[in-house]
Amino acid sequence: MRKYLHRENSNNSDVDPMNAPTRTVFFTKNKPTPQESKASASSSKNNLKSLQEIDKRLSDIFPDSLSEFADPEKFNKKLRELKKDIDKEIKMYDAIHKKLVSKSESVKKSRDSLFKRQQELTTYIEKKSNDFETKNLEIIGEMSSKMAHDIRNPLTVLKSQVDLMKIRHKKHEDELMSTSLVRMESAILHITDQINDVLDFVRDPKLDLKLYSLKTLVDDSVNEVSFPEDVELNVSSKNCKVRCDATKMRVILTNIIHNAVQSIGTKGTVTLAVTDSNSDATISIEDSGPGIPEENLEKIFSPLFTTKKEGTGLGLASCKQIIEMHGGTIDVKNNPTTFTITLPKNPSS
Repeated sequence: MRKYLHRENSNNSDVDPMNAPTRTVFFTKNKPTPQESKASASSSKNNLKSLQEIDKRLSDIFPDSLSEFADPEKFNKKLRELKKDIDKEIKMYDAIHKKLVSKSESVKKSRDSLFKRQQELTTYIEKKSNDFETKNLEIIGEMSSKMAHDIRNPLTVLKSQVDLMKIRHKKHEDELMSTSLVRMESAILHITDQINDVLDFVRDPKLDLKLYSLKTLVDDSVNEVSFPEDVELNVSSKNCKVRCDATKMRVILTNIIHNAVQSIGTKGTVTLAVTDSNSDATISIEDSGPGIPEENLEKIFSPLFTTKKEGTGLGLASCKQIIEMHGGTIDVKNNPTTFTITLPKNPSS
């Protein structure tokens, strides 16, 4: 029960409100009705049930084992056990890491050693293969040289006899005999050229280097080749000089120009040009023929490679060998077919 002081206003307006008479008012709590009591009990029961459900959920989330951490001693003990387990795992990891590093270094060393052995084996095989090939080439060279000399001697006799017969039958107009002698002479010259190709390739040529005009060299080479009537020749050459073996270079240029004329056939154009630079001179021979098959471009300077029915396949191989002895290079390309020879003006001895 609560007790309050209540100052009651007077009906007399002239009276001071602060001096108005007071009275005491008492409040008492009424007893709840049966319906209110029942509702209150139901609410309390529901609240209790909710609290029990919350407690159960908390128990599911936090196991009973965590209750031991409420005790500081147990908590510290548990921490020490966890630290021991962690230290043990770290030591185990370090041991495994050291083993892996050691194994990795061992594998790397083995791999490097294997790679080195492989290189040594490859070098050894290449050396043995080159030695074997060189030895075989030397044997073939010696045999070819001997055979070439043996064949060359009777060819010389045959050539002299043909020349003698041509002189004797010159006064007699025997067309059949004259034709036969020309064919015999052509066959002998063809065989002689092939023998010369073999000898030029197998023997070790010596260069006679002298200062020589490339313009003169080109003009001399052109004069050695027979051009069909409908084959046009264009020559553009500067009068530059290089130190070279003029005899061998003349043979090379004659060979390439002759091939260009054969490639063209009866009608076309052959263009020769000489260009000059500070340290090098370049000779290019271009023809308007059908070109060289792409699959043959890389093999065209290889020994014994030829696309002709006749020939040794040593002509361009010998050309390349002699040019490289001069310290120069020779290349070929299509569209149009162009042979390019580059020579140093002053090759090293």
